Amino acid sequence: MGIEFDDVAVSRLIACLTDVALRLRASGAGRRASAERALQDFHGAYARLFAAARTIESEDRGRLTRALEDLTVQLQVVSRQADEERHRLEARVAWQERERERDHALVTVGAPLRSALDWVSGAWDPEPSATPVRPTPVSAAFRARPRQRSASGDAGGDRSGAGGRSGADPRRLREFSASAGVQDAATEQDLHRVRNAWAGFTARCAWVPVDEATLVAGFGDHLAEDVEDTAWVRRIANAFAAAGSGVSLADGVLDVAGTSTLPTGLQRVFDPAVTSAEVAAAWSELGLSEHDLRALPLTTTLQIANLDGVPAAARDIASRAVLRAALGNPERVYRMLGLRYTHGAVTMDEFRQQVAALWKGVRRADRLAQELESPSAAVAQLVGFGATDGALVTAVSLGDLDTASNVTVNVPGATTTLDSTDGQVRAAAGLLRGAVRLAPASSFAVVSWIGYRAPELVEVPAHRRAVAGGVELASFVDGVRDSRDSNAPGRLTVLGHSYGSAVAVEAAAQTRYRVDAVVTYGSVGFTDDTRPEHLNVRQVFATEGEQDHTARLGRIGRTDPRDLPSVHVFSSEAGPGTEAVTGHDMYPPTGVGYLSPDATAQRHIIEIIATGRPG
Repeated sequence: MGIEFDDVAVSRLIACLTDVALRLRASGAGRRASAERALQDFHGAYARLFAAARTIESEDRGRLTRALEDLTVQLQVVSRQADEERHRLEARVAWQERERERDHALVTVGAPLRSALDWVSGAWDPEPSATPVRPTPVSAAFRARPRQRSASGDAGGDRSGAGGRSGADPRRLREFSASAGVQDAATEQDLHRVRNAWAGFTARCAWVPVDEATLVAGFGDHLAEDVEDTAWVRRIANAFAAAGSGVSLADGVLDVAGTSTLPTGLQRVFDPAVTSAEVAAAWSELGLSEHDLRALPLTTTLQIANLDGVPAAARDIASRAVLRAALGNPERVYRMLGLRYTHGAVTMDEFRQQVAALWKGVRRADRLAQELESPSAAVAQLVGFGATDGALVTAVSLGDLDTASNVTVNVPGATTTLDSTDGQVRAAAGLLRGAVRLAPASSFAVVSWIGYRAPELVEVPAHRRAVAGGVELASFVDGVRDSRDSNAPGRLTVLGHSYGSAVAVEAAAQTRYRVDAVVTYGSVGFTDDTRPEHLNVRQVFATEGEQDHTARLGRIGRTDPRDLPSVHVFSSEAGPGTEAVTGHDMYPPTGVGYLSPDATAQRHIIEIIATGRPG
């Protein structure tokens, strides 16, 4: 006897709502300051439209923040009510057992003492309430307001929207757009976190009635309005820049320039509020050819490169186009990624260095792919190239991610950057070759996923990077499944090295589709509120070498996954024909890493990928 109320799901949602509310409240000042700078030298109907949009954004941001905080309070109330109901149920069960014992005693003492015993039990052991505790219905309500972006409907004093002129400094407008774009990307991740946490709550806490659930959709609408504001201001800035310095433009011209020229289908694909499944459906309807993709402008190509739910072949074309642009004109792509306006972002020199390293790794992947034999496709795919939290991110697949029957995603650990792409790809090639030998009838794809900002060593004890990376990884893994529709891979495995194991576990708690296996090697451990049964995964495996002293240090404050009862542990020590791991690295130039050729750990991981269990 019990109630359907998962304390872990509620705790995750409360923590998520609290953190997102704080971030939304803190980000308002930065957006307001950049908007005020943009309004300098901005006049006419379009200045009024911009100011009105900023006011609505600010007010709605405050309303959204309060809605998140209010939901947190409601959840705390129902948590207390759940505890009260559990205690009531437990008390009744215990009391009923005592009643049975008393009834049994009455049979022994007989009727003369019945009334006395009944009086004693009623006075000293009263019956607990039979009335269930009814949870207070939860209301998660928020609706964003639309913003006007056309001067034809401007209600300003001189009706300049109909035939007037507006002027602005394009440089300041572009600075606003770049700064707002960085903030929009952070807010998009917050939206994904809230959506995932809310879905977990509603799925596992059916005991709590929900009166209204418009908050997540309203949050998405608010973000969509922010993103459109960012793009709208950028298009207006481009129009002013093209016209020349210091000139004004007819509001009718700006109406045309400020309206997106993208097809309706692409606008739907780029909507930040849609899921990867909706992206996949909208993309399929577009029917774009390879030539269409190559003809798109770089700003659009950059979005496609990093959009989960788009097929890998299309993302590969887009990602390689962005990579070529970054090699040829690094300053331009650096600006496009918003890195100039991101605190703690890679420097321009680091950007050039990492772009060159990625190019080297992609060329290595192309060469290694030519060695793949049927039924695995002899292709390598660059599945994303962009920036997250000031770090460059990417994913490189050996094998065709759109058709492979067996897909593996490998997540690296702390201090990883794009500089390691070449080694990551070589490690992936070793896994793929070994898997093919064990299951020659299957087709394989192994993805080296460098899709999050890996922590510096001093950040490893904290969990913030794992939480952020888990959101991105869950979206990527679900996007692979969604982009393939009915042709889903038969098996999907996620590997996590060191801190990457924490990212993998966070992702597995959020994916919509079940992962076949999560494999941790040299893990920094699980947090106290995370257990394998909380993950959307069939099996969890773990290994660690006796000579890996780094993993133990990084695990301070976390639980070794090998100590959890439902985790399958396998060896990283020397075996027949295999070698023991000699340190912490995944694929070191010297010594034996977890994925080095002939390492015991590598062999067992290959067996899990190919067959579902270590030999």
